[in-house]
Amino acid sequence: MDIKLSWGRSVMNGALLASLVLGTPTRLLADTNAEKLGTLRTIRPNNDTDVKTASSVVKQLSESSDVGLIDVLKSMKGASPLGKNWLLGLANSLHRKSPESKNDSLRAFLMDASQDSEARYTVFRWLTDNDAELKAKMLDGMLQDSSPELRFEAVAKVLNSSENLETGVLQSLLDASRQPEQVVAIIGRLGKQGVTVNQSKHFGFLDTWNLIGPFDNVGSKSFDKEYAVESDYAAGKSLSGGYDGKSGAVQWVSETTADPEGVVDLAKVFNNEKGCIVYGVATVELPADIDCEIRVGCINAQKVWVNGKLVIANEVYHTGMQIDQYVAPVKLRAGTNQILIKVCQNEQKEAWAQRYVFQARLCDSTGKAISTK
Repeated sequence: MDIKLSWGRSVMNGALLASLVLGTPTRLLADTNAEKLGTLRTIRPNNDTDVKTASSVVKQLSESSDVGLIDVLKSMKGASPLGKNWLLGLANSLHRKSPESKNDSLRAFLMDASQDSEARYTVFRWLTDNDAELKAKMLDGMLQDSSPELRFEAVAKVLNSSENLETGVLQSLLDASRQPEQVVAIIGRLGKQGVTVNQSKHFGFLDTWNLIGPFDNVGSKSFDKEYAVESDYAAGKSLSGGYDGKSGAVQWVSETTADPEGVVDLAKVFNNEKGCIVYGVATVELPADIDCEIRVGCINAQKVWVNGKLVIANEVYHTGMQIDQYVAPVKLRAGTNQILIKVCQNEQKEAWAQRYVFQARLCDSTGKAISTK
């Protein structure tokens, strides 16, 4: 089709005219960029095709003058962990090109608590870099921020301001803090002032479990084997009876840990058994339905079910352990809730492979313990 550019006839839409002269229509550019950002959002680990695609897409977007920094930052919400890393790298690249040109829109993004917390914290660092006064001013209003990173900075600002903070101030910081090491530090300072805090309860650790085992896991072959404990749990049957274990009949035993981080030592309870599986059941009573998270730390392979639904599964052994190592959103109901954990131990004999432990806690999305009956 021939196109004549003439002032004597109907005037074309400016954007359309520009697109015909210069190339791709503006709307199509935006759609194309959105599609590329969507590709980055879903990048999967251990997938060579995804990695090659991500590298190509990031190169295209970083060299484009049409991709918006705010659009990239908004794309981080709900992205896969690896996708978020790619998007964050792209955002940093775009910001370096014009660090001062988008401050108003960046401030608006920072104040939008619905956006991704890591993206918001990145913007905070951009805006306050080399500006201590602005940083302090912003942090004054972030003690209850939904971003764990921003909340940590806000608490740290007050906590580091004096070694002699009043008890009331420390208690308010304890209520605001979510980062485990920071929480422990505040509890320690309160202790020096004669205020005792139940650390395990503060974090929401499940400290009382009914345990049963050992079951066979020789050769690490039973991670996906459904022992009768699992099938009974799935069917809603009582878990009070005995079962056939690795070396004969096994019965439930009750264990309450006094560890301040809720660590349950299965090696101690089950005589350092190797090549085995132990199940644990915890019961939680709640006054109302609640959306929350179960957060597990475990140095061994593990599966976790909440009210019959599998929510966590990781077949790894002796790769380290920390608070909130594995996180899953769950919906708990008013009344009784039952949590089942399956913890697998292998047969490694090295000294560093002897730990057989786990911890689990219930909290909201910021890390604050939920209230139980």
